[in-house]
Amino acid sequence: EKGVDPQLAPQAAALATELLVELAGARWVGHADVHGELPTRPVIRLRPERVDRLIGLETAVEEQRAILERFGFDVAEGEVTVPTWRARDVTREVDLVEEIARVLLDDVPFTLPVRRAMFGSLTPVQQLRRRIEDALVGAGLAEVYTPSLVPTAAEPDGLTLPDPVGDQATLRTSLLHGLVESARRNVSAGSEGLSFFEIARVYLPRGAELPDEHVRVGALVEGGYRRAKGVLEVLYEALTIDLAVTAIARPFLYPGRAAALEEGWLGELAPALLEGRWGAFELDLDLLLAGARGPVQYEEVIAFPPVKQDLAFVLDVGIQAEAVFSVVREAAGSALREVRFLSDFREPPISAGKKSLAFRIEFRSAERTLTDEDVAPLRERIVTTLARAFGAELRA
Repeated sequence: EKGVDPQLAPQAAALATELLVELAGARWVGHADVHGELPTRPVIRLRPERVDRLIGLETAVEEQRAILERFGFDVAEGEVTVPTWRARDVTREVDLVEEIARVLLDDVPFTLPVRRAMFGSLTPVQQLRRRIEDALVGAGLAEVYTPSLVPTAAEPDGLTLPDPVGDQATLRTSLLHGLVESARRNVSAGSEGLSFFEIARVYLPRGAELPDEHVRVGALVEGGYRRAKGVLEVLYEALTIDLAVTAIARPFLYPGRAAALEEGWLGELAPALLEGRWGAFELDLDLLLAGARGPVQYEEVIAFPPVKQDLAFVLDVGIQAEAVFSVVREAAGSALREVRFLSDFREPPISAGKKSLAFRIEFRSAERTLTDEDVAPLRERIVTTLARAFGAELRA
């Protein structure tokens, strides 16, 4: 960086001559000084106030001059002449400041860096995504990342690459295949109690046009339909969305354990797809955003004990439990705090085509302790409403 000082050549030659004469018996006969134009010493303007500003320390002009002169610089009336041996690395005013600073650095006070205020916030989609991730991780699921390209056999209706370099040549239209493959590999490795989720894009073909890209959240949990529905209830509660399911039939889902939602689907995977009992769901992020409410409004914890009652109704097999619970909530009003499923019984003495649906209802007031007499009218209203809506008969 500093290089060799060209002005040192005469001194070096004189020293070499002296050594030759003294040690080797040589005889000096004269000298010749042949060289091109030597570089001149740079002259740099130095402003004392700028030195103070850059270092962060007030120093006297005399102190600045003394430091530079110790290093071989000539200082006169705001201008500094650089010595020949520093002409290559000291070319700017800031270089002179650096020379002064390396002597005064220990005296510079410690200060925190100045930080200008920064304004910014997450978009609604980003906020929703974080709420989903927090809810699913809190429910015991681990996030995974799977390839967007899948085997063509797994997505026969998807967009396929014209010149694939491997078996994975088709853009996925669902997250399910990647989750199933992740589960299969982990099961083969001896893992148990697996629960995965993924938030990623799917690509839906639109003929000759570019595909529709949708961000979806998919999950796969070991434990079957009830386990998956429990995770889904945790998620919907975190997003303040009312969960409503309707029975459907899908070839990859176990018969009788498949449901449709406004935002996607839920079900237990058919054994042919993955050995064991596995529950799964897949939801559209845009639809979740449309249904999610604002920040959760917390209420004071109710100190009064609840009144719990178990009810069982005989009704048609085709009537879904969620539809019954929705009617129960509407009939009971705000005093009803929870409806919990207990059993679905279809054996004798229940008639063919009928089932006995049992559930627990919980009443609680924020003002006082409720008695059985207080909830009796609400219970009777539930019985009457279910009889009118579904032809349900109270069994117990």
